[in-house]
Amino acid sequence: MSVLIDLAEYLGEVEAFAALADDFVDKSSALRLTDVVRELKTGIDMGQPEWSWQTREDIVFRPSRLYDGPGRVHVDTWLRVGFKCEFYRPKSVKKATTIWAIVGSATHVTISKDNGNMPCHFDYKNNQQWGPQLHFQVSENLGNLPIPRIPSTAFLPTDCTDLVLAELHHEAWRQLQAAGSSSRHVSVIREAQEHRTRAYVENIASCWRGDTKSTRVSMLQNYSATIAALPDRRGRSVARPW
Repeated sequence: MSVLIDLAEYLGEVEAFAALADDFVDKSSALRLTDVVRELKTGIDMGQPEWSWQTREDIVFRPSRLYDGPGRVHVDTWLRVGFKCEFYRPKSVKKATTIWAIVGSATHVTISKDNGNMPCHFDYKNNQQWGPQLHFQVSENLGNLPIPRIPSTAFLPTDCTDLVLAELHHEAWRQLQAAGSSSRHVSVIREAQEHRTRAYVENIASCWRGDTKSTRVSMLQNYSATIAALPDRRGRSVARPW
């Protein structure tokens, strides 16, 4: 099921995340965060019934050595992120709005060290895929296997990048978020993430209540959300008459 999203509201998250993550971007990618913000703005302003928002080049983040545990130091380990989100406007939605439906979304993450790469991705699956509608997966190029697909509420590019930065820069990313100078940006992102996550958790609970013939874990491997629209950071749903 395609879910509606107010892209003007999400743009505020993208701007906040770009400002927050700017110091973690490698010099080779200095302008790429700015590019994706600008291109989302342009897509919203153009108002096409169908369009894609994507990275032209992967965004490279500065390396980390401290991500395994206290006192465990590794060689420089890098993160690259690229994504493509596809949108269309249902006939029920007026052209003047900033609301579209998500057709599909894929955020590709590559973690690299010692000349070795670990490519992964977060998918909002299309109708030709099995597995959870929202899932994390190691690249099929490793072992030629499309499984396992791990359920994940992170699928928007900002959420996926937030998750991986919290892993790779275990202390530094949290310290930045806790700083007073970051409070406004963190608040915008945090509130939106919380309302989205609650919507999916409540939807899963509802699906569980209606399914009496499968285990809860295996049911998640076939989970498709029945959420009509993503809530904004104030908890308001865009599923309303236009």
